[in-house]
Amino acid sequence: MKHFLDIARGAYAHLPAQTRTNIAWALRFVPEDLKWGSSYREWRKLLADARSDASFIRAHQDRARVAIVTTAARKSPYYRALLENVFGADFDPAHLLDERHWHRIPVLNAPTVVEHARDMCTRPPSELDVSSSGGTSGKPVEFYLDRHRSPIEYAFVHDTWARAGFRPGDPRCVFRGVNIGTVGQTMRYDPALAELRCSVFHLGDDAMRGYHDAIVARGIRFIHGYPSAIAIFAAFLLRAGLAPLSQIAGVFPTSERLSDNHRAIVSLAFGQAKIVPFYGLSEKAAFASAGPEDFDRYEFEPLYGYTELLDDNGEPVTTKGENGRIVSTGLLFPGMPFLRYDTGDRAELVALPIAGNGYRLSVSALSPKHGIEYLLGRSGHLVPIKGLIGNVEGTTSGAREYQFYQDTPGEVAVRIVPLERAGTDFGAYQDLLNHKMAGELQVRVEIVDAIATTPRGKRKFIDQRLDLSQALRPHQVRETKSDLLREGTR
Repeated sequence: MKHFLDIARGAYAHLPAQTRTNIAWALRFVPEDLKWGSSYREWRKLLADARSDASFIRAHQDRARVAIVTTAARKSPYYRALLENVFGADFDPAHLLDERHWHRIPVLNAPTVVEHARDMCTRPPSELDVSSSGGTSGKPVEFYLDRHRSPIEYAFVHDTWARAGFRPGDPRCVFRGVNIGTVGQTMRYDPALAELRCSVFHLGDDAMRGYHDAIVARGIRFIHGYPSAIAIFAAFLLRAGLAPLSQIAGVFPTSERLSDNHRAIVSLAFGQAKIVPFYGLSEKAAFASAGPEDFDRYEFEPLYGYTELLDDNGEPVTTKGENGRIVSTGLLFPGMPFLRYDTGDRAELVALPIAGNGYRLSVSALSPKHGIEYLLGRSGHLVPIKGLIGNVEGTTSGAREYQFYQDTPGEVAVRIVPLERAGTDFGAYQDLLNHKMAGELQVRVEIVDAIATTPRGKRKFIDQRLDLSQALRPHQVRETKSDLLREGTR
């Protein structure tokens, strides 16, 4: 019953917008304890109890690491063969707590996941949810996730947001690539999840004035989403004389690095709001948060994943300030284990996980594989690319790789190299994006034989041929708030 309720909670968030609307007004009357379920409550308590007990954290992480490896070795055809090949048929997973043995597990990369995803599963894939991410250089990575994950994951998210005073059930304004549901509509309120969903594809002044008015009318105190979109909204509030919007108590940036420029704009626009950036992965292998003392310093949650920082030779980074790859093992969801998964992201070491910091790996200069980049909408306003990447997930399993190309405002081509030339139809994907863009961007899919490379052999995820300097200018911090306001009136 517990997992059934957890699965139902996660399934609701992925229902079509109109279906959610039909049941949301009834769900809003469900008490928050029941809405989030027992798994959520258990993990919130566990996180609170573990916060100041390093020995408990280490023991729990060790047990979880042994358990995920044991499950992988016994139930996953891929991992059974891999681990037996490295350690022998009678190896003891508990021996992997010795770092010398742990580092013998090969680092898992995206191409391996693409090739072996089904054999990596410990349960029939039909009992799991299929998902995908863009991967590095726009190469889709399809994988499988446990269906009961949503309440457990939100326990970690809400524990982080609580630093700004957030409580379950508090309404939020969300700037992410979510489905609004109706052509021409730029926002929608979901009463069951208490989310005001604002389109990141429509960030013109008229739309953003509507977002502001809805936030004020509903008494919303928290904003969550892409830093690039939140910063554009914040810059609008400053230009329009609507800042500081002091009712906002917390801002929760995610999915992109929070640049110094974006942080400064958000701080100006929302006054005393606490900014709590956090980091996660579609693959559910790692979770980290930053602030409030240093917005560039992220600490990885040891109960969520076992995270390492490796250099380009696969050796552990041990020198402060040295850059490396973020490699992590998810500890929560065994349906498709990710053992020593190269996330494609990089960071600089601040502190190794030791008892004194609760075994939390600390990094700075965290650089997601997709940086902060934009497309230019028909109205001349910026559209954060992350919004489109989010919509790609789960829809391009027939693609070998893809790239966004723009040379005309309001138009974008998605160049796709299909896995198989014959019989592959991406028309539904094109229709999906055009529905969500609602006229701000006209999307066309182009089937190509290859993605062109740069002189150094790299493939650009976004081939942007437009000069965005004029569109970006209103969203850059000036010497003072008055300078920003003057810039916005030119």
